[in-house]
Amino acid sequence: MTENRAKKQNTEEKTQILTNTGVINFRNRLGMLLEGVSGNAFAKKVGMSEAVIRDYLSGKTYPSLNRLAIIAQKCDVPIEWLVTGKGDCRLLSESEVQGTLNVPFYHLNDTIKTYSTIKSIPFDITLIKHQGCNQEDLVAIWAKGDSMEPTMSNNDILIINKAHCKPIDGYLYAVEYADQISIKRIQNQGTNLALLCDNPKYPTIIGDKHGPQEFKIIGHVVYLLKDLN
Repeated sequence: MTENRAKKQNTEEKTQILTNTGVINFRNRLGMLLEGVSGNAFAKKVGMSEAVIRDYLSGKTYPSLNRLAIIAQKCDVPIEWLVTGKGDCRLLSESEVQGTLNVPFYHLNDTIKTYSTIKSIPFDITLIKHQGCNQEDLVAIWAKGDSMEPTMSNNDILIINKAHCKPIDGYLYAVEYADQISIKRIQNQGTNLALLCDNPKYPTIIGDKHGPQEFKIIGHVVYLLKDLN
């Protein structure tokens, strides 16, 4: 019993040391270095096996000093940052080191028709990587009203990629129309572009593709966060 208690205490002390030094978040920083490539491709880049890299990414094991030096050199990052998260890194902000980034909430100012930030939301950076988005292109808005029911409801949160404004059939877009931001489903209808509501009680907005538009596409909806309350 005493031996088990000693082992537990030793494990807790090791975990505390890893936490206090920042080493425990090594796997998050390593994940950022992959920059969208597969674990196998990254393993070849640093000259290690895929199984070893997989264990590092899962937090199962930590690399030795010589392997840390190799990873840091191959990825052109400071070894201190790689180990502890301290210091500057060309790739990441502090929030990204923790596996999240802050996406600003935007709203439309009715008087000067410009966008201003009202707050931000932490968002899992792995989801952004999966979509191939850049942080600076992302904004978040609240869904308002019931025009897109049942797809989305009032106060759901939408993550918008402003870099993708080219209309594609069936996709959801944030649209500025009549001094408001609303979410519409895009449909190409010959020379016209239709903005559809999923709720059939709301009318469709039709615009000429080649003429002056009464609406402006802000960006593509890449994530919908449901309000379950």
